[in-house]
Amino acid sequence: MKNPFRLIGGIFLIVGLPFLCVAAFLLLRDASFAGNAASAEGRVGALLRQVDTEPGEASSVTYSALIRFSDQHGRAQEFSETLRTNPPRFAVGDRVSVIYDPARPSRAAVDDFWGRKGLAVIFLGLGAIFASIGAVFLSGDIRRSRMVARLQRQGVAIEADFLEVFRDRFISINHRNPFRVAAQAKDPRTGELRRFESAPIWVDPTAELLGRKLTVLIDPARPKDYYVDLSAVIGKTGGDQS
Repeated sequence: MKNPFRLIGGIFLIVGLPFLCVAAFLLLRDASFAGNAASAEGRVGALLRQVDTEPGEASSVTYSALIRFSDQHGRAQEFSETLRTNPPRFAVGDRVSVIYDPARPSRAAVDDFWGRKGLAVIFLGLGAIFASIGAVFLSGDIRRSRMVARLQRQGVAIEADFLEVFRDRFISINHRNPFRVAAQAKDPRTGELRRFESAPIWVDPTAELLGRKLTVLIDPARPKDYYVDLSAVIGKTGGDQS
């Protein structure tokens, strides 16, 4: 199985990008629509009630306004908002500014921020959250990969005693938790015993590691930068520590 941080980051980024694309499309469509639209004054004729029910959850009630107005030819038109809220944005009888397509007067929108850009903002917010989380995971993985490459070139190798293999309960993919290997050795800078933990792996290498010494690559100038080298074990068990 792939590196969990890379996998999680990729999933969040893949989910976030379509939301951002939809937001961009909606904003561009609004700009194009507003550039050719006519203006009118409308009145809220009714509030449309929408009840959403999910299995095992309480019902959710939202409202959208049904708005009536007269177009440039004096013909009565009506439309309902695409944005649904609770509490409702308007009350029956409220006057609102409307913009509409003169060629298709039924294509109209309330001429305010939420009426024109509400959906785009929601998609933009969701996309930004998912994409940001993905970017954080991926950038962290890139930084770690660069650190490991630097330690493999320039790090000081020390021998560490194998302590244990444990599950990392903070990471869960498909209801599975990866393993980490813990080892112990003297810090070459301070001479004190120190615990080192490997990157996540997806197999339990306990049988391979019992009674063995492990190699830990460490940067004496930056003691927090280290790498537990499991390449020999990973090669046998097929895990992924990259």
